[in-house]
Amino acid sequence: MNERPMTSPHSPTLTPADIARVALKRLAELGLPPTPENYTKFYNAIAAIKSPTDKSDAELKSAYQVLFRVSDVLDGMSDTSETLLEDLVRGGEVMSQSLDALRSRSDPTAVKEVLSTLIESTDSVCQTVSNSHRDLQELKSAVDKIQSDLAINRKTLEQDPLTGALNRQGLEHMLAREVKRARRGQLALSVAIIDLDDFKQVNDRFGHLVGDKVLVHFASVTKAVLRESDVLVRYGGEEFLLLLPETDLNGARFLIDRLRQVNVKTPFFHQSQHVDIRFSAGVAELKIDENGHAMLIRADEAMYRAKHEGRDRVIFAD
Repeated sequence: MNERPMTSPHSPTLTPADIARVALKRLAELGLPPTPENYTKFYNAIAAIKSPTDKSDAELKSAYQVLFRVSDVLDGMSDTSETLLEDLVRGGEVMSQSLDALRSRSDPTAVKEVLSTLIESTDSVCQTVSNSHRDLQELKSAVDKIQSDLAINRKTLEQDPLTGALNRQGLEHMLAREVKRARRGQLALSVAIIDLDDFKQVNDRFGHLVGDKVLVHFASVTKAVLRESDVLVRYGGEEFLLLLPETDLNGARFLIDRLRQVNVKTPFFHQSQHVDIRFSAGVAELKIDENGHAMLIRADEAMYRAKHEGRDRVIFAD
Protein backbone atom coordinates (compact mmCIF):
# COMPACT_ATOMS: atom_id res chain seq x y z
CA MET A 1 0.00 0.00 0.00
CA ASN A 2 1.28 3.45 -0.84
CA GLU A 3 1.91 5.94 1.93
CA ARG A 4 -1.10 8.17 2.27
CA PRO A 5 -0.32 11.78 1.32
CA MET A 6 -0.94 14.48 3.85
CA THR A 7 -3.59 15.99 1.58
CA SER A 8 -6.02 13.96 -0.46
CA PRO A 9 -6.37 14.71 -4.18
CA HIS A 10 -10.00 15.33 -3.40
CA SER A 11 -9.43 17.75 -0.54
CA PRO A 12 -10.24 21.45 -0.95
CA THR A 13 -7.14 23.55 -1.59
CA LEU A 14 -8.50 27.10 -1.49
CA THR A 15 -7.00 29.02 1.42
CA PRO A 16 -8.81 32.01 2.96
CA ALA A 17 -6.42 34.31 1.10
CA ASP A 18 -7.21 32.54 -2.19
CA ILE A 19 -10.94 32.87 -1.57
CA ALA A 20 -10.55 36.57 -0.72
CA ARG A 21 -8.66 37.22 -3.97
CA VAL A 22 -11.30 35.37 -6.02
CA ALA A 23 -14.12 37.26 -4.28
CA LEU A 24 -12.53 40.67 -4.92
CA LYS A 25 -11.80 39.72 -8.53
CA ARG A 26 -15.42 38.71 -9.13
CA LEU A 27 -16.68 41.95 -7.57
CA ALA A 28 -14.45 43.94 -9.93
CA GLU A 29 -15.54 41.88 -12.96
CA LEU A 30 -19.20 42.50 -12.18
CA GLY A 31 -18.66 46.19 -11.45
CA LEU A 32 -19.89 45.88 -7.88
CA PRO A 33 -18.52 48.07 -5.10
CA PRO A 34 -16.35 46.13 -2.60
CA THR A 35 -18.66 46.89 0.30
CA PRO A 36 -18.52 44.60 3.35
CA GLU A 37 -21.94 43.20 2.41
CA ASN A 38 -20.96 42.39 -1.20
CA TYR A 39 -17.58 41.02 -0.18
CA THR A 40 -19.08 38.78 2.52
CA LYS A 41 -21.71 37.43 0.13
CA PHE A 42 -19.17 36.46 -2.52
CA TYR A 43 -16.60 35.19 -0.01
CA ASN A 44 -19.12 32.84 1.59
CA ALA A 45 -20.44 31.66 -1.77
CA ILE A 46 -16.97 30.83 -3.07
CA ALA A 47 -15.86 29.25 0.21
CA ALA A 48 -18.93 27.00 0.13
CA ILE A 49 -17.75 25.38 -3.10
CA LYS A 50 -14.34 24.28 -1.70
CA SER A 51 -13.40 23.19 -5.21
CA PRO A 52 -11.41 19.95 -5.42
CA THR A 53 -8.30 20.00 -7.56
CA ASP A 54 -9.39 17.09 -9.76
CA LYS A 55 -12.15 19.12 -11.41
CA SER A 56 -11.63 20.79 -14.76
CA ASP A 57 -11.70 24.54 -15.23
CA ALA A 58 -14.96 24.18 -17.18
CA GLU A 59 -16.62 22.27 -14.33
CA LEU A 60 -15.52 24.81 -11.74
CA LYS A 61 -16.53 27.72 -13.98
CA SER A 62 -19.98 26.17 -14.35
CA ALA A 63 -20.31 25.85 -10.58
CA TYR A 64 -19.30 29.46 -9.99
CA GLN A 65 -21.71 30.66 -12.69
CA VAL A 66 -24.59 29.00 -10.86
CA LEU A 67 -23.61 30.78 -7.66
CA PHE A 68 -23.56 34.14 -9.39
CA ARG A 69 -26.95 33.40 -10.99
CA VAL A 70 -28.27 32.71 -7.51
CA SER A 71 -26.99 36.13 -6.46
CA ASP A 72 -28.66 37.78 -9.46
CA VAL A 73 -32.01 36.09 -8.80
CA LEU A 74 -31.91 37.01 -5.11
CA ASP A 75 -31.21 40.62 -6.09
CA GLY A 76 -34.13 40.49 -8.54
CA MET A 77 -36.44 39.15 -5.86
CA SER A 78 -35.33 41.88 -3.50
CA ASP A 79 -35.94 44.60 -6.11
CA THR A 80 -39.37 43.22 -7.05
CA SER A 81 -40.45 42.89 -3.43
CA GLU A 82 -39.19 46.39 -2.62
CA THR A 83 -41.05 47.92 -5.59
CA LEU A 84 -44.24 46.06 -4.70
CA LEU A 85 -44.05 47.18 -1.08
CA GLU A 86 -43.41 50.82 -2.01
CA ASP A 87 -46.32 50.89 -4.47
CA LEU A 88 -48.68 49.21 -2.02
CA VAL A 89 -47.76 51.66 0.73
CA ARG A 90 -48.17 54.61 -1.63
CA GLY A 91 -51.49 53.26 -2.94
CA GLY A 92 -52.69 52.61 0.58
CA GLU A 93 -51.94 56.19 1.58
CA VAL A 94 -53.87 57.55 -1.42
CA MET A 95 -56.83 55.29 -0.67
CA SER A 96 -56.83 56.28 2.98
CA GLN A 97 -56.77 59.98 2.09
CA SER A 98 -59.55 59.47 -0.47
CA LEU A 99 -61.75 57.66 2.04
CA ASP A 100 -61.22 60.46 4.57
CA ALA A 101 -62.21 62.97 1.87
CA LEU A 102 -65.35 61.00 1.03
CA ARG A 103 -66.44 61.08 4.66
CA SER A 104 -65.99 64.87 4.90
CA ARG A 105 -67.50 65.96 1.56
CA SER A 106 -71.13 66.08 0.45
CA ASP A 107 -70.78 67.99 -2.82
CA PRO A 108 -71.47 65.52 -5.70
CA THR A 109 -68.74 67.02 -7.89
CA ALA A 110 -66.15 66.77 -5.11
CA VAL A 111 -67.24 63.22 -4.31
CA LYS A 112 -66.92 62.29 -7.98
CA GLU A 113 -63.35 63.66 -8.07
CA VAL A 114 -62.41 61.71 -4.94
CA LEU A 115 -63.94 58.53 -6.36
CA SER A 116 -62.02 59.06 -9.58
CA THR A 117 -58.78 59.37 -7.59
CA LEU A 118 -59.67 56.27 -5.58
CA ILE A 119 -60.40 54.24 -8.71
CA GLU A 120 -57.16 55.40 -10.35
CA SER A 121 -55.17 54.46 -7.26
CA THR A 122 -56.87 51.05 -7.08
CA ASP A 123 -56.12 50.39 -10.76
CA SER A 124 -52.49 51.36 -10.16
CA VAL A 125 -52.16 48.98 -7.21
CA CYS A 126 -53.81 46.17 -9.20
CA GLN A 127 -51.40 46.76 -12.08
CA THR A 128 -48.44 46.75 -9.69
CA VAL A 129 -49.59 43.49 -8.13
CA SER A 130 -50.12 41.96 -11.58
CA ASN A 131 -46.67 43.06 -12.78
CA SER A 132 -45.05 41.84 -9.57
CA HIS A 133 -46.83 38.50 -9.88
CA ARG A 134 -45.49 38.11 -13.41
CA ASP A 135 -41.99 39.09 -12.30
CA LEU A 136 -42.12 36.67 -9.38
CA GLN A 137 -43.32 33.88 -11.66
CA GLU A 138 -40.32 34.51 -13.92
CA LEU A 139 -38.05 34.54 -10.89
CA LYS A 140 -39.60 31.28 -9.69
CA SER A 141 -38.80 29.69 -13.05
CA ALA A 142 -35.24 30.96 -12.72
CA VAL A 143 -35.00 29.54 -9.20
CA ASP A 144 -36.29 26.14 -10.39
CA LYS A 145 -33.64 26.10 -13.12
CA ILE A 146 -30.94 27.10 -10.64
CA GLN A 147 -32.01 24.36 -8.24
CA SER A 148 -31.66 21.84 -11.05
CA ASP A 149 -28.24 23.22 -11.99
CA LEU A 150 -27.15 23.23 -8.35
CA ALA A 151 -28.01 19.55 -8.06
CA ILE A 152 -25.97 18.80 -11.18
CA ASN A 153 -23.03 20.90 -9.98
CA ARG A 154 -23.11 19.40 -6.51
CA LYS A 155 -22.93 15.95 -8.07
CA THR A 156 -20.04 17.08 -10.27
CA LEU A 157 -18.10 18.60 -7.38
CA GLU A 158 -18.76 15.74 -4.96
CA GLN A 159 -18.26 12.78 -7.30
CA ASP A 160 -15.06 10.89 -8.09
CA PRO A 161 -14.78 11.08 -11.90
CA LEU A 162 -13.15 7.65 -12.24
CA THR A 163 -15.40 5.38 -10.18
CA GLY A 164 -18.57 7.42 -9.84
CA ALA A 165 -18.36 7.11 -6.05
CA LEU A 166 -18.49 10.19 -3.85
CA ASN A 167 -15.22 11.97 -3.17
CA ARG A 168 -14.11 13.29 0.22
CA GLN A 169 -16.06 16.50 -0.22
CA GLY A 170 -19.19 14.48 -0.85
CA LEU A 171 -18.38 12.40 2.23
CA GLU A 172 -18.33 15.53 4.41
CA HIS A 173 -21.85 16.37 3.28
CA MET A 174 -23.24 12.85 3.74
CA LEU A 175 -21.42 12.18 7.02
CA ALA A 176 -22.85 15.31 8.64
CA ARG A 177 -26.34 14.39 7.44
CA GLU A 178 -26.22 10.76 8.59
CA VAL A 179 -24.68 11.53 11.99
CA LYS A 180 -27.42 14.08 12.60
CA ARG A 181 -30.07 11.58 11.52
CA ALA A 182 -28.60 8.84 13.71
CA ARG A 183 -28.56 11.15 16.73
CA ARG A 184 -32.10 12.37 16.15
CA GLY A 185 -33.58 8.91 15.66
CA GLN A 186 -31.25 7.03 18.02
CA LEU A 187 -30.17 4.87 15.08
CA ALA A 188 -27.00 2.90 14.50
CA LEU A 189 -24.41 4.21 12.04
CA SER A 190 -21.29 2.36 10.94
CA VAL A 191 -18.42 3.01 8.59
CA ALA A 192 -15.99 0.66 6.86
CA ILE A 193 -12.70 1.80 5.34
CA ILE A 194 -11.35 -0.58 2.72
CA ASP A 195 -7.85 -0.67 1.24
CA LEU A 196 -7.06 -2.86 -1.78
CA ASP A 197 -4.13 -5.10 -0.89
CA ASP A 198 -0.94 -4.92 -2.97
CA PHE A 199 -2.49 -2.42 -5.35
CA LYS A 200 0.94 -0.94 -6.08
CA GLN A 201 1.96 -4.30 -7.55
CA VAL A 202 -1.01 -4.12 -9.93
CA ASN A 203 0.13 -0.70 -11.14
CA ASP A 204 3.76 -1.81 -11.41
CA ARG A 205 2.92 -5.00 -13.27
CA PHE A 206 0.09 -3.93 -15.57
CA GLY A 207 0.30 -0.14 -15.63
CA HIS A 208 -1.84 2.62 -14.19
CA LEU A 209 -4.56 2.32 -16.83
CA VAL A 210 -5.23 -1.25 -15.76
CA GLY A 211 -5.00 -0.10 -12.15
CA ASP A 212 -7.76 2.40 -12.87
CA LYS A 213 -9.88 -0.36 -14.40
CA VAL A 214 -9.39 -2.43 -11.25
CA LEU A 215 -10.66 0.48 -9.15
CA VAL A 216 -13.71 0.90 -11.40
CA HIS A 217 -14.37 -2.85 -11.25
CA PHE A 218 -14.16 -2.98 -7.47
CA ALA A 219 -16.40 0.07 -7.13
CA SER A 220 -19.01 -1.59 -9.36
CA VAL A 221 -18.87 -4.82 -7.35
CA THR A 222 -19.25 -2.86 -4.12
CA LYS A 223 -22.22 -0.87 -5.42
CA ALA A 224 -23.95 -4.14 -6.29
CA VAL A 225 -23.71 -5.23 -2.64
CA LEU A 226 -24.77 -1.95 -1.02
CA ARG A 227 -28.30 -0.91 -0.20
CA GLU A 228 -29.75 2.23 -1.75
CA SER A 229 -29.27 4.07 1.55
CA ASP A 230 -25.58 3.11 1.83
CA VAL A 231 -22.88 5.45 0.55
CA LEU A 232 -19.74 4.53 -1.37
CA VAL A 233 -16.82 6.95 -1.19
CA ARG A 234 -13.46 6.88 -2.89
CA TYR A 235 -11.49 7.78 0.21
CA GLY A 236 -7.99 7.80 -1.27
CA GLY A 237 -5.95 6.29 -4.09
CA GLU A 238 -6.93 2.65 -3.55
CA GLU A 239 -9.06 3.24 -0.48
CA PHE A 240 -12.84 3.16 -0.36
CA LEU A 241 -15.19 4.07 2.45
CA LEU A 242 -18.64 2.64 3.09
CA LEU A 243 -21.04 4.79 5.11
CA LEU A 244 -23.74 2.48 6.44
CA PRO A 245 -26.84 4.12 7.97
CA GLU A 246 -28.98 2.12 10.42
CA THR A 247 -26.24 -0.53 10.57
CA ASP A 248 -24.47 -1.81 13.69
CA LEU A 249 -21.23 -3.82 13.77
CA ASN A 250 -23.05 -7.10 13.13
CA GLY A 251 -24.75 -5.63 10.08
CA ALA A 252 -21.44 -4.24 8.85
CA ARG A 253 -19.79 -7.64 9.35
CA PHE A 254 -22.50 -9.28 7.24
CA LEU A 255 -22.05 -6.69 4.47
CA ILE A 256 -18.24 -7.06 4.37
CA ASP A 257 -18.55 -10.85 4.25
CA ARG A 258 -21.04 -10.50 1.42
CA LEU A 259 -18.69 -8.15 -0.42
CA ARG A 260 -15.87 -10.70 -0.12
CA GLN A 261 -18.07 -13.43 -1.59
CA VAL A 262 -19.26 -11.30 -4.51
CA ASN A 263 -15.72 -10.05 -5.14
CA VAL A 264 -14.45 -13.63 -5.44
CA LYS A 265 -17.33 -14.59 -7.74
CA THR A 266 -16.76 -11.53 -9.95
CA PRO A 267 -13.07 -11.74 -10.91
CA PHE A 268 -11.24 -9.12 -12.94
CA PHE A 269 -9.33 -10.16 -16.04
CA HIS A 270 -6.80 -8.27 -18.13
CA GLN A 271 -6.05 -9.86 -21.49
CA SER A 272 -7.34 -13.22 -20.21
CA GLN A 273 -5.11 -12.96 -17.15
CA HIS A 274 -6.76 -12.98 -13.74
CA VAL A 275 -5.88 -9.99 -11.56
CA ASP A 276 -6.37 -10.93 -7.92
CA ILE A 277 -8.27 -8.31 -5.90
CA ARG A 278 -8.23 -8.63 -2.13
CA PHE A 279 -8.76 -6.06 0.55
CA SER A 280 -8.25 -5.18 4.19
CA ALA A 281 -10.91 -3.29 6.09
CA GLY A 282 -11.47 -1.46 9.34
CA VAL A 283 -14.99 -1.03 10.71
CA ALA A 284 -16.33 1.27 13.42
CA GLU A 285 -19.77 2.06 14.80
CA LEU A 286 -20.70 5.56 15.95
CA LYS A 287 -20.51 5.93 19.72
CA ILE A 288 -22.86 8.09 21.74
CA ASP A 289 -20.10 10.45 22.85
CA GLU A 290 -18.22 10.93 19.56
CA ASN A 291 -18.64 12.82 16.31
CA GLY A 292 -18.49 11.43 12.80
CA HIS A 293 -14.82 12.23 12.25
CA ALA A 294 -13.83 10.40 15.44
CA MET A 295 -15.65 7.34 14.09
CA LEU A 296 -13.68 7.62 10.83
CA ILE A 297 -10.40 7.81 12.73
CA ARG A 298 -11.19 4.62 14.63
CA ALA A 299 -12.15 2.82 11.41
CA ASP A 300 -8.95 4.05 9.75
CA GLU A 301 -6.82 2.83 12.63
CA ALA A 302 -8.57 -0.56 12.51
CA MET A 303 -7.90 -0.80 8.77
CA TYR A 304 -4.19 -0.15 9.31
CA ARG A 305 -4.11 -2.85 11.98
CA ALA A 306 -5.63 -5.23 9.45
CA LYS A 307 -2.87 -4.34 6.97
CA HIS A 308 -0.12 -4.86 9.54
CA GLU A 309 -1.57 -8.15 10.81
CA GLY A 310 -1.33 -9.85 7.44
CA ARG A 311 -3.83 -8.16 5.10
CA ASP A 312 -6.92 -9.72 3.52
CA ARG A 313 -8.82 -9.38 6.79
CA VAL A 314 -11.24 -7.17 8.70
CA ILE A 315 -10.64 -5.52 12.07
CA PHE A 316 -13.51 -4.08 14.09
CA ALA A 317 -12.68 -1.02 16.15
CA ASP A 318 -13.24 -1.07 19.90
